[in-house]
Amino acid sequence: MVKRALKAVLFIGLAVLFVSCGNKKNLTEEEKALFKEYKSVKLAKDPETKKVYDFDGMQIIIGDFWSPSDGADNAEAVSPADEDAKRFHKFLKSAYNMDIDSYGIGSWGAHPQTVANFCTTGGDENYIFVIDARSVSTGLKGNLFYDLSTIKSIDWNDPKWDKATKELTSKNGGFYGMRALASEPRGGVFFNKRLLKEAGIDPEEIYDLQKEKKWTWETFEDMLKKTTRDLDNDGVFDTYGMANLSTEFCYLAAMSNGGSYIGKDSNGKYFNNIGNEKTLEALSWAADMKRKYERPQPEGANWDWMYASFINGEVAFQVDQEYRVGNIADMQDDWGFVCFPLGPKGDGKYGTLAQDNVYVIPGCYDKERAEKIAKAFDLYTTEVPGYDATTWKEDYYSRFRDARAVDETLQLMRDNPVPRYDPMIIGINQVGNVIWNVYGGGQTAQEAYEATKNEYQGLIDEMNK
Repeated sequence: MVKRALKAVLFIGLAVLFVSCGNKKNLTEEEKALFKEYKSVKLAKDPETKKVYDFDGMQIIIGDFWSPSDGADNAEAVSPADEDAKRFHKFLKSAYNMDIDSYGIGSWGAHPQTVANFCTTGGDENYIFVIDARSVSTGLKGNLFYDLSTIKSIDWNDPKWDKATKELTSKNGGFYGMRALASEPRGGVFFNKRLLKEAGIDPEEIYDLQKEKKWTWETFEDMLKKTTRDLDNDGVFDTYGMANLSTEFCYLAAMSNGGSYIGKDSNGKYFNNIGNEKTLEALSWAADMKRKYERPQPEGANWDWMYASFINGEVAFQVDQEYRVGNIADMQDDWGFVCFPLGPKGDGKYGTLAQDNVYVIPGCYDKERAEKIAKAFDLYTTEVPGYDATTWKEDYYSRFRDARAVDETLQLMRDNPVPRYDPMIIGINQVGNVIWNVYGGGQTAQEAYEATKNEYQGLIDEMNK
């Protein structure tokens, strides 16, 4: 029933006839115009036939849960860049005689089951599924996805393939997920420029420190101390250094110090890394920063009270996800954004934790079918002519108040995405018990590790089977 329903949704309006364009015969007027427009594009050739790849009109469905049901390339363009991409996609489809596009194949809630059902039973459709963390761990455990390392027609070392996705989905020497997009910028540190200036700190100094690799736990704490102030000498602080969601702060603290909550070894096996000295140090440091410089939660306030504290100019710093820019767009005080500061035992690289959607091919396909689907996707994701490695910044400039936040901070995040493995362990609940108890002051980092290690080890062992 599920498969029949999917077919009914997916094939409405999809009967598009593409001609073989290796010799450019029988082109429509529109196709002729496209070939003329993109005449400088060097089309890829099949090493066996020595001719331009020809997929014989093969239809490939990039199945997600948000695209239009009649295809993303058919939707109205939302920007000049999107319009150019849609036009180039039309050329690529014609040139390689393939029908490939992104389609919404159901709701967010039903998507994991839809993916699991098809990867288990198979079908006539040629899918590339777009999945999130809910499907990645169960799919890897259940061997539902195709081992992309066995596909030799693609150079997986090409910079266009996101390295964090490859690392996240690696298992037994292979890897099962791909992403022909840079990892999205994620967690970092927002700062209030007015509060910094009033504390005698030049806001530009933070960007300069980051550029010189001197934006560290030590320099961060120095600014937290200076911005936690009693302005009227009544013994009560009027402004505080920070207010954070505990998990956002502690995930990045561990990363910055070379630690993690769950690790993965060279054989693709997960392990509990909370007891690692780097992780324990990061947790202890985070709890110390919270105790000294974080604004106390107002009595009766909701769990998300910290967001209003930053917007209202009551705290100088907030560790949060990049997408929070939408919530602070109209904030009265000026603000900036940098990476999380470097810990003393880290690798000296600024970055962020990757939390991206992953593209997978069903493991039920035979080798020939999987090879064709993967290669078609590789060609479909060719960079649009006229765009380069900096084009992505244009969309971000309008969201941030500082160009340096885009040119420097977001660039660093895209260059160094670090995969998070704790969401891969079913049942661990984002290591919340450890973080909440340590950051809240109820336990030391070592006590929290000892209290949870047996339970977590059981969950990890189950995942490693």
